[in-house]
Amino acid sequence: MVGSELMNFRHKHVGFDIEALLGSALKIANHAGVVAQQIEDMKTIEMTPDEQGVYAMAAHNLVYSDQTDQAPVRPEYLLSTRRYEDSQDDLWSTFNVVQENIIKGGLKGSKINDVGRRRKVTTRPVKALDRSVQLNQALWMLTEGMAALKRGADPKILLNGALATKRDKE
Repeated sequence: MVGSELMNFRHKHVGFDIEALLGSALKIANHAGVVAQQIEDMKTIEMTPDEQGVYAMAAHNLVYSDQTDQAPVRPEYLLSTRRYEDSQDDLWSTFNVVQENIIKGGLKGSKINDVGRRRKVTTRPVKALDRSVQLNQALWMLTEGMAALKRGADPKILLNGALATKRDKE
C-alpha cells in the first residue's frame, strides 16, 4: 500500500487546490488501518539470518545499484542495530533497521580513492526528498515482497507483478 502508486500524491504550489489536498489527506487517513495491519503482520514474520542477509543485499542494491563493487559499506552493515529494541528477528524490525541505516547514514566503511588507496568513510544521510521517497517506496515494496514470500507466495508471480509495475511506470 505505502509503496504503491495509491499513496503517491502530488500537489502544485501554483494554482493550489485545497479540495485536492483534503481528498489526498482523506485517502491517507482511510488507509491508515490497512497499513497498521500490515505492520502488525510483519511483526509476526520471523526472519532467519540468511533471509535477513538476502534482504540486506537487495536493499544495498537499491542504494548502490550503479556502484555495488565500490560501495562504502557491505550489505550486512545495513543490518547493524542502533538500539537494543531493534535486535528482533522479525520482518518489521529488519525493515526498520535497514531503512534507518540507509536514510540516516552514519555507517562506518571504506572506499578506494582515485590513487588506489583505501580511506575510511562514513555514509551520509539521504537529504534529498525525492531520493528519500524513492528509497522508502522501494524498501516498502521489498518488504511487502518478502512478506508474501514468507507466506508462501510463488516467486514467479511476484516477479512478474513487479516487472509489470515497472513497465507501467516507464
